[in-house]
Amino acid sequence: MKPNSKDNPRSAEHAEAMRNRILDASELCFIRYGFHAASMAKVAETAEISQGLAYRYFKSKNAIILAIIDRQLSERHTLNEASATADDYVAKVIELVQSWSKEGNTRMNSVLFIEMCAEASRDPEVQTAILKADATYRAEFKKWLTHLSQKSGTVLSDEQIDKRFYALQCLIEGTALITTRQTESSATNEYVLSFLRQIISPDSPF
Repeated sequence: MKPNSKDNPRSAEHAEAMRNRILDASELCFIRYGFHAASMAKVAETAEISQGLAYRYFKSKNAIILAIIDRQLSERHTLNEASATADDYVAKVIELVQSWSKEGNTRMNSVLFIEMCAEASRDPEVQTAILKADATYRAEFKKWLTHLSQKSGTVLSDEQIDKRFYALQCLIEGTALITTRQTESSATNEYVLSFLRQIISPDSPF
């Protein structure tokens, strides 16, 4: 259970920092050991806190996964908000893809993505959370691309935007799977860059 910190801003900041510390440690453990082998004891050890303290913030590993999904959704929202142009968006996605191949990456990467998808296939609560996050991001992307297309003088129908989002999702998630089997290559980045530009640019044929 999350400690009560409503009336104390410093306490609220401390609680948020502790939650993020545990989430960071959890992501690292899930990447290293897999979801089922990464016990709460290992998470607490990696976060350099007691297991009891970890349970004060998250009652289970499932609660941690749900919090990671929420944090990823917040990061996706930031991606849209920080991208004023199609080129901005493409650059940020390429940066994300490249980070998956970097040694020592302890945040969301392709291995963690696969672990979470596998858990969603077994756990209805995780599946529901991921589907809800996808739906939220789809709605935000639709709003963002509609605004972008209007600025460029191009009109995209709802169906066209939905098709582009589906292609974007397939491209990013497919690239995540490929990254687990091969190291980063300039050719892969060029292919991803080319496809992204076609998907994101409102005036490109798609």
